[in-house]
Amino acid sequence: MCSRLVFVFVLFLMPFLSLAQEARHIVPDYNEIETLTTDKGSAFYYPELFKKYVANDTNLSLREYRMLYFGYFFQGNYTPFYHTPESDSVRAILGDKEKLTTDEWQDVIRYGKANLEKNPFDLKGLNIVWVAYRQTGDSATARFYFDKLKKLVQTILSTGDGMSEATAFHILNVSHEYDIINILGYEYGGNQNLTDTKCDYLSLKTNDDGLSGLYFDVNQIFKGYKKNLLTREP
Repeated sequence: MCSRLVFVFVLFLMPFLSLAQEARHIVPDYNEIETLTTDKGSAFYYPELFKKYVANDTNLSLREYRMLYFGYFFQGNYTPFYHTPESDSVRAILGDKEKLTTDEWQDVIRYGKANLEKNPFDLKGLNIVWVAYRQTGDSATARFYFDKLKKLVQTILSTGDGMSEATAFHILNVSHEYDIINILGYEYGGNQNLTDTKCDYLSLKTNDDGLSGLYFDVNQIFKGYKKNLLTREP
């Protein structure tokens, strides 16, 4: 069941993914993002923007999502390798079951939302909560999580096409490399190489597009890792 649930939203997202891939790619200007998201007088001041995200505001634009996602790096609780016990609980409930009861779906929602409180941009986590609400018949609430999911994916895809180091996808979380591969309809090929420009090149299994791999810019992840080490108590 778990494997079937991971990114079952791909078919729903395909029209939006096509638009994101065709749009002009914009490499994140991290200096500008830091300035705008830390300025209390800015329309993109992070605490206020994040409140809207948590409140399921579906009117947030792609530019605001870029500030949310990439601005998260400059928040004190950012870490590039976040993992929660609640996500483990969700995984345990899903297991390899062919079907879940209503109570089990409710537990998935409870643990899934608790996971997102700690890891708000967890793509798999958003996907699973979206599916769970759909399974319980609450399509109105499910729509909020789908909107977040769609716009976060668009945000990442708007940064490049993954075909070269110069046009690599910019990400802030290691798991998002594999998530984006799956979302685009590919499978990870098992080989990973870090380039001199700190881009991860992940190989792909044989696919209809003839792509051998995709590039992901992980410079911020390395900076985040160093920042975590420096601020960690001895």
